[in-house]
Amino acid sequence: MIQMSLRKALIAVCVVACSPVVFAQSSSDLFKFIDIDRPAEVRGQLLKGVKADSVDERGDHALVVAARAGNLPIVQILVDAGAKVNLRTKFGDSALMVAALNGHEKIVRYLRGKGGDVNNTGWSALHYASINGHADVVRYLLDQGANPAAGSPNGTTALMMAARENKTEALKVLLEYGADPAQKNEKGETAYDWAVREEHKPIIEILKKLK
Repeated sequence: MIQMSLRKALIAVCVVACSPVVFAQSSSDLFKFIDIDRPAEVRGQLLKGVKADSVDERGDHALVVAARAGNLPIVQILVDAGAKVNLRTKFGDSALMVAALNGHEKIVRYLRGKGGDVNNTGWSALHYASINGHADVVRYLLDQGANPAAGSPNGTTALMMAARENKTEALKVLLEYGADPAQKNEKGETAYDWAVREEHKPIIEILKKLK
């Protein structure tokens, strides 16, 4: 009788400890603490065994979430805990890419120092920094060897994105580092064509001189 009770107790402990519901709750807590900027609590969750590469309901890894928010201390905690710097979401975004998109230069620099890729295939951090006109981030990425001629899956370049979004300073930096204004996407369009379509006169004037 005692052995039977002990066996049931052990089974109950195993069920609770191994339950995916318990892990899901712990993972949920990790993202909650990232969202409210609580580095100590994030570290505590990791010490409890929550994985540094946990994924939230949107499919974003913890490092991507922290990088997007611009939270360098939490980014550092996650990397120290083993988060993979170049891990990409189901949409193809890495932590470095979303940091570049949002202009978080310190995080871009930190992730690069930890092996973050600036020349991954497809959309890249350079595309993302150019879209939002973060000229300082664009310059840093180019200094780190990012290819100004790199195209997205449909041949879109960072220069085209800067032209489309009317980001003059980012466009100037790209041109300074050798971006080719004559380069075309798969539809045969150049950065100038995009600027004309969007009626961005300052960009049109810059690129017209280079035709």
